[in-house]
Amino acid sequence: MILVLGGGPAGRMAAIRAAEAGEEVTLVEKRSLGGQCLHDGCMLVCGLNDCARMIQAASLCHRCGISHGIPEVRFPELIAGLITIQQKIAGFLEEETLNSGVKVIYGAEGMIINGKAIINGEMLNADRIIIATGSQPHIPDIPGITLPGIYTPHTLKEMEQLPDRIGIIGGGVMAAEFAYIFSSFGSDTHIISRSEFLHQIPPRLKAAARKELRNVTIHEHTSVSMCIGEEKVTRIQADGLTLDLDCILIATGLVPNSGMVDGINKGKNGEILVNSRFETSKPGIFACGDVIGEPRLTPVARHQGFAAADAAMDKNTHISLAYLPRVMSLGYEYAWMDGSDEEGVSYTLPGPAGPGTFWSVTERNTGISSLKVNPADGRIIDFAEASPNAGVMAMYLAFMAMRGISIHDIAGICEVHPTSDGMYPAIRYASAHLKKN
Repeated sequence: MILVLGGGPAGRMAAIRAAEAGEEVTLVEKRSLGGQCLHDGCMLVCGLNDCARMIQAASLCHRCGISHGIPEVRFPELIAGLITIQQKIAGFLEEETLNSGVKVIYGAEGMIINGKAIINGEMLNADRIIIATGSQPHIPDIPGITLPGIYTPHTLKEMEQLPDRIGIIGGGVMAAEFAYIFSSFGSDTHIISRSEFLHQIPPRLKAAARKELRNVTIHEHTSVSMCIGEEKVTRIQADGLTLDLDCILIATGLVPNSGMVDGINKGKNGEILVNSRFETSKPGIFACGDVIGEPRLTPVARHQGFAAADAAMDKNTHISLAYLPRVMSLGYEYAWMDGSDEEGVSYTLPGPAGPGTFWSVTERNTGISSLKVNPADGRIIDFAEASPNAGVMAMYLAFMAMRGISIHDIAGICEVHPTSDGMYPAIRYASAHLKKN
């Protein structure tokens, strides 16, 4: 029997893969299937962001003088509706998982002690074990950080009312996405970043993102020294700055959820160490997904789940993260690939007017498309795009880069029209320029 701990993207895919191959599989999940992605991460942001975008679209039409008024969010109703939809999605995932032949144990605490599985205090015999217990919010060591009124993405749905004034601790993608959401809802939003804001993403995208976050006050290179309050948090102190706040959201990244695992080698941040087959220091025990560390992305977790299940069945599946597309969701999608240090020629064009960008022409904010290619053969080295649907284009561009496909090979494609995606014109222009020179 194969035992899988965790029903998020990595664990669920591992369980389904093994069950469909004829293995007896038991999956242990503390709450409902879907993991952090469904309940506290991707889908949480999607649900809130959809509403934020609708409000921003109405605001743009109002500024253009073509409509009157801007809708206000009904926050308790928004959270209730969000939870209802998440529960429906969890039901779909459960049906798919059970139909594949996986046995699911809900509400159970799973532990691994010296290579043995302990479920709700009792030992469970398993031939092989796959650990996919995910990650949890990183809580910085700040005095007062446990005061009521301080939330993480895992506890955000406990927020009863929309805050008038919110502080977001963090300076990465997570902080930017929540800042866009709360500022769109009308909250006076402050980001407190101990380093440069959004230093992880390409500079052109960062500049474009700041336009969308123009109503957010960003405090860069600022470290929070104390959270202050009695019954609840009321303000913070940060490098001589004092901010009065209604609440605080911690968006300082994630750490592996590996505290229930003992007797297996881990890294300095608690990540479970695995080899190329996702096998741990204990033979027959595998790990995948967020619990083994970066990059902590749902598509990566799924692929790792498949690979870990294959390894547990004595098969080999290679996983390469050399060409990995990433995306950040504000009003536009901000997509990029972590390229190599290879030298190349860069091309950047503004996004065209199209679905989702037409009225943004008035504010000169239709997005951008940036591409770096090898001048000799036209191979894609890296890219960055801000547009309503940049994430879809990024998926295909990353695949092309991985396969070494030249932009000359696709420059003659007939694109759809109208479109708000400017990457194809950038590809066509780059191809023509390289051939000419």
